[in-house]
Amino acid sequence: MFMRLERLEINGFKSFSDRSELAFDKGVTAIVGPNGCGKSNVADAITWVMGEQSAKSLRGDKMEDVIFSGSDARKPTAAAEVRLRFSGFVKTVSGPAFEGGRPAHGNGNGNGHGYAHGHGNGNGNGNGAGHHAETAVAAPGTAGGDDVAPHEPLTPAEAETIIQSVAREVEVTRRLYRSGESEYLIDGQVCRLRDVHDLLMDTGLGAKHYAIIEQGKIGMILSSRPTDRRQLIEEAAGVTKYKARRRAAELKLEAARQNLTRIDDIVFEVEKQRGALKRQASKARRYQRLREELRRWEKVLFARKYRQLAETIESARARLGGARERESIAAARVAELETDLGRARIELVEAETRATQSREAAHARELAINRQQQQITFDREQVDTLEARAAAVAAELNGLEARREPARAALAARRQAAGDANAERDRAAAALASESEAYEAAHREIEGLEADVEAARSEVFSVVNSATALRHALEHAAAARDRAGETLAKLDVELNDVRIESERAAADRAAAADGLRRAHDAIETTRRARAARESELASARIEHEWRARSVRAREHELAGLEARLTSLEQLDAARAGYSDAARTVLVQANGKVDQRGAIADYLEVEVGYERAVEGVLGDLLEHVVVERPEHAAAGFQLVREARAGRCGFMVTSAMAPVGSAFRQAQGHPEQTARTGSWDNLSSLAGPSYTLPSMGAPRPHDVRTLSSVVRVKGPFADAIHDVIGEAWIAPTYERAFEASVLTSFPVATLEGDVFRGRHLVSGGGEAGARGIFENKREIKELREKIATDREAVFRLAQEAAALEGTIAQASNAIAALSAEHHKQEKAIVGHDAQIQHASDEETRLAQRAEQLTRERRQAEDERDALDRRQEEARASIARLEDDQREADERLTQAQRRLFEARESADELSRGAAEAGAAHAALVERASALGVEVQRMEEAAIELEQRAASLGAELDGTRRRLEELHRAIAAGEMQLDRDVLDLDARRQTVLATDEVVAAIRA
Repeated sequence: MFMRLERLEINGFKSFSDRSELAFDKGVTAIVGPNGCGKSNVADAITWVMGEQSAKSLRGDKMEDVIFSGSDARKPTAAAEVRLRFSGFVKTVSGPAFEGGRPAHGNGNGNGHGYAHGHGNGNGNGNGAGHHAETAVAAPGTAGGDDVAPHEPLTPAEAETIIQSVAREVEVTRRLYRSGESEYLIDGQVCRLRDVHDLLMDTGLGAKHYAIIEQGKIGMILSSRPTDRRQLIEEAAGVTKYKARRRAAELKLEAARQNLTRIDDIVFEVEKQRGALKRQASKARRYQRLREELRRWEKVLFARKYRQLAETIESARARLGGARERESIAAARVAELETDLGRARIELVEAETRATQSREAAHARELAINRQQQQITFDREQVDTLEARAAAVAAELNGLEARREPARAALAARRQAAGDANAERDRAAAALASESEAYEAAHREIEGLEADVEAARSEVFSVVNSATALRHALEHAAAARDRAGETLAKLDVELNDVRIESERAAADRAAAADGLRRAHDAIETTRRARAARESELASARIEHEWRARSVRAREHELAGLEARLTSLEQLDAARAGYSDAARTVLVQANGKVDQRGAIADYLEVEVGYERAVEGVLGDLLEHVVVERPEHAAAGFQLVREARAGRCGFMVTSAMAPVGSAFRQAQGHPEQTARTGSWDNLSSLAGPSYTLPSMGAPRPHDVRTLSSVVRVKGPFADAIHDVIGEAWIAPTYERAFEASVLTSFPVATLEGDVFRGRHLVSGGGEAGARGIFENKREIKELREKIATDREAVFRLAQEAAALEGTIAQASNAIAALSAEHHKQEKAIVGHDAQIQHASDEETRLAQRAEQLTRERRQAEDERDALDRRQEEARASIARLEDDQREADERLTQAQRRLFEARESADELSRGAAEAGAAHAALVERASALGVEVQRMEEAAIELEQRAASLGAELDGTRRRLEELHRAIAAGEMQLDRDVLDLDARRQTVLATDEVVAAIRA
């Protein structure tokens, strides 16, 4: 039992709108049917469910096209789903159970065409595939076929029994939704496309595998190149699975190598950043310490401010008590005055209230008089308006009485005319009905005659169609007989071509055998040359790997040096070894001070003497170089604002242009001179210090300051004048001995300085580095980096040269491999040519036999066509007689129909005239009725208007009488109010005099 396709379920895929199921029982080898029945859609469904990703391969523009898009009777579906069920599924494992194999199923492809009654065709395609049963079953207790011990090969029956015991059914499903989502399932569980590929690997199944053989694929395989056929053979042999696994393993190894490279880069970057982070941590600790000290001093400051504020508060409280006593005395006096003022205010308010009341009463009376005057004026205006309106209403009422009688007479005349029009309309309607009945009868007679004409015409057409069909059949038979003759001629030519091709195939087979022998010889020569080149390539790669490791190590070391140099340069730029005041001027001035750097920037010290020079010069190294005294003043202002401490400046314009002891000592190391720089030494040592004699010779192991220090830059002369001269001894003891011989300071290499017999200074912070030590290390690092860069460049050049050697060897090996592959392809091609020639000879023999059979069939077909032509001619003669009789019957029916239509036209014209007359009378009667209705409405409106005007005239007359009475009463009341207003005004004047007296 081998794996086979059991069932296919399709739902919503292409033309399958409903769920459809196809069962592939044993013995099914092909799906046949007429064009358009869905054979290709079934094949597309099988290809699609196994992972086809190209919409063009599925005969569409985009993947959404595989979903059923609807029809006239069905709506589009939302998704497409295809299920494949396999039986006898066993995952292939390696082992010696089968020494070879046999195909489970054959491959076949066939097409057939048939002629049936004029038109029709049928196509059929059969596909089948199988794989070799190279399956080994793991023995009990083992993990897989790789560890199975060798045993005797199984017989086919035994293998069948074992496979049936472990085989199972597998269902593969693919769904695609119209939203674009897609999913794959194996036995109902969602999985990846990769899982489907792994499941079907080395079974020959898949969207592009050999088990799916479409139309034309056999010919494409036979005509393809050897490399393409090799891929197909590897798939059938199960090699592709292992190549895919090897490719996946190589990709994982490459990813691991890239990850290791990235880890090395990250470690390298972290190492570079660690030093900077350590420095930042040190700065953070120093900041924390300074921050705590700042908080401590802030607490002291706040306590002092608290005491000051407490004293200020006590003083303010004492002043506040005295002010409150004075406030209470003043408040008592204010209370007495406010009592007197209150009484006066009460009297004033009462008087003002009486005055206000009198004034308001007078004003109210004045307003009442004004309103009374306005009302009288308004009433008089209304009297004039109403008198004019009464005259107009009386005139309009007289006009309406004159129009009433003529309107009644006109209405009676219109009613009589409307009655006459209605009678004429009824008579016209009766005449129209009579004409219409006559026309309908004539129309029914025409319909009957038209049916007779159509029947006769159908009979004529039937006879004509039959005769035409027979003539076409006769023409087709003649054409088919001609084609049969041409076919016989072609078959004779093809038989001759087959014989020539058979001879050519035999010659091709002999030539291919000779080429195969030559290709085997060439491939052996290429193999030996490639082995020599591969040995050379291995040696070059080992050497290149060593060089590459050296380059990476030196680059790593160089990166560390560059990081150290960057840190030192940053410290030097930030003036890390300087005091806060000097650093403020040199780094944070931001253009406020026109400085030219520090004195230390212009000095170069011999290696090993840095501490001695720093000990001798001390704070002088941090002095800021400026050109003018005002620049120094700006610097002092800056450090005072920053509270950074004390700072020294060297003003170059104030220096005397004379030679210094330092320059004299540089020119004559054995001579000494007194300069202003060291003349102040006695003041530094105290009043009891006296300079020793300077005439003693300098010991030979003691060097001068000028011999180990070189001054550079534009201010060298000025700097020479200020640094002076000193001695440098190799040890502390020698320095002490030399200090009694000279007035110059004597320093040791460790930086201890003797100033005469009694003063000595030295020591320093643990791990502290001097200014010149940093500068020396920066210089050494720059030289070291330049040297290392040259070394790295040389190693990189050597590695590049080795890469060129490797590339040449690789190209040579690639060329030899290509030649080897070319010869292998030639061998495969020659083998294929030999096989192709043998197959071609067999095919040509079969083709010759087939052509012979086809020739006999063509002769039989030609005889049958001759008989059909005779029968068709006899039938055409009979049909021509029938056609003449049918034409006569059709002519008579058409003549009767023409006469009936003439009579119907006369009746139609009479009915149209009667209808027009009736329509005109209907329109006239309707218009008269509307006119009568309008005149009746106008008469009613005239009566209503006359009644309304009479009522309005009576109301106007009554309103006039009321207004005359109101005007007379208002004039009398107005006279009384004027007298009262004069009296109230006198009262207001008296009250105002009282208020003025109180305020005074």
